[in-house]
Amino acid sequence: MSEFPFSAPTLRVATPALETPAARPHHLPPLEVQCRVRTRIPTPHGHVFLHLYTNNHDDKEHMAFVADHAQMASTSRRLLPFIRSRSLDARWHEGESDEERIVRGAYVGRLTATTQVASSPNPHTLQPAPAHPHRHSSHCGHARTTEHPTDPPLVRIHSECFTGETIGSQRCDCGEQLDEAFRLITLAGRGVIVYLRQEGRGIGLLEKMRAYNLQDLGHDTVTANLMLGHGADMRTYGIAGAILRDLGVAQDGVRLLTNNPDKIKQIEGEGVTVAERVPMVPRSWARLPGGGDTNPPSWPARSARSPGVGMIGGSTTSSPELEKYLRTKIERMGHMLTAPDQQGMLQRVMGTGGTGATTSPMMHSPLSASVTSLADVQATRESRGEEEAT
Repeated sequence: MSEFPFSAPTLRVATPALETPAARPHHLPPLEVQCRVRTRIPTPHGHVFLHLYTNNHDDKEHMAFVADHAQMASTSRRLLPFIRSRSLDARWHEGESDEERIVRGAYVGRLTATTQVASSPNPHTLQPAPAHPHRHSSHCGHARTTEHPTDPPLVRIHSECFTGETIGSQRCDCGEQLDEAFRLITLAGRGVIVYLRQEGRGIGLLEKMRAYNLQDLGHDTVTANLMLGHGADMRTYGIAGAILRDLGVAQDGVRLLTNNPDKIKQIEGEGVTVAERVPMVPRSWARLPGGGDTNPPSWPARSARSPGVGMIGGSTTSSPELEKYLRTKIERMGHMLTAPDQQGMLQRVMGTGGTGATTSPMMHSPLSASVTSLADVQATRESRGEEEAT
């Protein structure tokens, strides 16, 4: 196969006029977000509340998934305030009925045919949540408590990925990261996934697909974006910060699920206190020697990862495209991960059945330390085959 004859510095592929973050006007009003509706979504791990947000900077509907098991509990005793939207629980107009509030999701506990309790509107939050951080003394009519503080909530700020989340594309680990984030926040019982409509690191699905074609010609994900006239990462996190403030978790601190240092910098610039970074280790790397996080996670972060299975599936996938993508994020985008060493790569060849294989992460068997070459791998495979035959 012939190589693509141009490099990124010498070729700029013609790009149709598209709405990208860089092309948007800079004279926008101060950012405001508004939660329009909230509903309960049952999942294999438990209930989450889906919040749909609009804002005055783009015409997209961004979302937040909230796991807050205390809101579903039959007792009112709790150690921390509920994670609730101030803009949703506010009074939207004079004389609004409980039925109006309940239908949009401004209710307490769980809705049933016989139980419907509207939340108490907070008179101090009649307007949409503003862009700039500020403290509140109360939360949707529920008094805050500071007794027995626990770990800050887990938070994942996730950008949509149609290919990774719907058909399991192995060009990226986006679907796996979303699945793992759901598993972790529901396991912890208190957390948020902010789901931003920033397809393709902010360049949109059309441009991402064009970039994929450039990747098939031999370019990595960063170079492909640059060749199309985009930045390596066009995402912004102002809306995410406003959503977290609206949910009341921004200033007391969050445990952010990310490997991306730029995301941490941007979200802290939005007034969100990051108390801890919790790594997102690729499943295909998690059990390989030398693969994983650059800094050991805290005990709560480690313990949160041990039980449970994925909501979509507990499998581990690998492919040449995914390997290149993960290593590019480390080498060219500064993501805080350590790639597996050569021993780990040999383990992948034998333990997962080779490129593109799909196996349960619990089925990985560690290799003997004496396995140091492909010949040793083959010999070990043959030995295993003889054992199974007997």
